[in-house]
Amino acid sequence: MTSHIEIVGEALLESTRQVFEEHGVRVPEALLCDPVGEWVYPIAVIGFGGETLRGSVSFEVPWPVLQACHPSKSSATADLVDWVGELSNLVLGKLKTRLRAHSVAIQLGLPMTFTAGTAVSALTSASKLQYRLRLDAGMILVRFSAEIDPTFVMTASETPEVVHGIDLF
Repeated sequence: MTSHIEIVGEALLESTRQVFEEHGVRVPEALLCDPVGEWVYPIAVIGFGGETLRGSVSFEVPWPVLQACHPSKSSATADLVDWVGELSNLVLGKLKTRLRAHSVAIQLGLPMTFTAGTAVSALTSASKLQYRLRLDAGMILVRFSAEIDPTFVMTASETPEVVHGIDLF
């Protein structure tokens, strides 16, 4: 049986794939994985909240991937760190739209960005899923942590085609 956090995690995964592919980065594969201890590339963390669902999503995206999908192909560190924040905002916007189709309303926070070497212990929590999205130019890590109210009713059979084109292992 699929848990509610896994159902929402699959919708998040599909939203992530769509945003990166819309910006020219193909995502051929995604793997559910154990959490990593250290983050080495730029990170964006964005929170969200609503009556039945609240939590955060963290994205770690390699520099070459950020540069490849940046609108101006900039290589400036400040531009790429801003861009990882914008990508996280776009992904959560897509997730918000998917959830709204199931009468689940959430508000999005503002993304916070970090670079390698920054203390990111706040990115860990007891309830989380982590995915590795394999790309030609590297690996994106997506960590999803959430609290879900018992009244949450979205089921796997009600979700849109959330993993179309992605192999989950």
